Amino acid sequence: MALLDRKNQLSVLVTGNRGFVGTNLIRNLKNKVHLVPLDKNKDQRVNILERNQLKELQNTDIIVHLASKTSLLDSTVNPYDTYVTNILGTLNILDFARQNKVNKIVNVSTYVYGKPIYLPINERHPLNPHSPYTKSKVIAEELCKFYAEDYGIDIVNLRPFYIYGPASNEFTFVSSVIKQIKRNGKVILSSRNTKRDFLFVDDFIDLIYKIIKNFPKGYNTYNVGSGKSYSLEMVVEIIRQILNVDVDIEYDSSMRPNDVVDMLADITHLEKLYGWKPQIDIKSGLNLVLSDSMYKI
Repeated sequence: MALLDRKNQLSVLVTGNRGFVGTNLIRNLKNKVHLVPLDKNKDQRVNILERNQLKELQNTDIIVHLASKTSLLDSTVNPYDTYVTNILGTLNILDFARQNKVNKIVNVSTYVYGKPIYLPINERHPLNPHSPYTKSKVIAEELCKFYAEDYGIDIVNLRPFYIYGPASNEFTFVSSVIKQIKRNGKVILSSRNTKRDFLFVDDFIDLIYKIIKNFPKGYNTYNVGSGKSYSLEMVVEIIRQILNVDVDIEYDSSMRPNDVVDMLADITHLEKLYGWKPQIDIKSGLNLVLSDSMYKI
C-alpha cells in the first residue's frame, strides 16, 4: 500500500478516541486523514480537563469532540462529575481551538428533546433535557454556539439519537439485552411501548467523514438517526431470532419512570446537504453486533 502524502491531508484530532465511537472513528479515518495523537504514549493520556496539558498537542485542522461521560444513570447518581467532564472538557477544547486557530469542530452531543411534542423530531423541536447528562450536553452546545459566534469557529453540533454496534458500552440497551440473554435467557424492559431510533456506528462514522470533507460555515446543528424507530420488544425479538434461543420478556415500569416513549429523528437536513442515508438496517446491524466474539453465546 502506498504511503499517504501528509502534506495534502487534513489533520484531525479526535477526543474520546478510546471510547466506543472514538475507536471506530479512529479505525475508519487512519488511512484517510492525518490523525493528531491525543495520547503522549500508551500509558500517558492527555486529560482534556487539564487545560495546560492541551498545550502539548500538535496543531490540527479539525477537532472531533467525543470525550464525555455518557451514562444517564451515573449522571443522576453523581451529577458533579458529569457536569465537570462534559462542560469543562468542551470549554477547554473550544479555547484550545481559539488559541491555536483551529476553525473547524465537530461536537458530538446527544438526544436532548425529552418527551417529544411531535414526530419525527427536527432541529427546531423545543429542547427538554431530562437528566444531568443531557443537561450537561445542552450547556456544552451553548458554549459551542458562543465560541462560533464570538471567534468565527465553524462548528457542527451532532445530536445522535441512539448509536449501537460491536463493543458498545455495557450499559447501552443492545449490550444489556445480549448480556441478559446470556445470563439467564430473560430480558427486563421498562415498557411495552418504548421505541428508539437505532443507528449503526459505521453509518454515524460515515456521516462524520462526509462533514469533515465538506465542512459548513458557521454554527450548525443536525439530528442524527436512521429515520425509523423500533420498539425495544422488536429489537429483543430480532436478537432472539439471530441467536435462535428462547427469551422471556418481563416488564418493570419502576426501572425508568420518566422514560421517553418514542424517539424518531428527522434527518432530511443531512440527506439534502450531504446525500447521507444510513446503509445498515436494524437486522443487519444486530447481526454484525452478534458476530463480534465478545457477544458469542
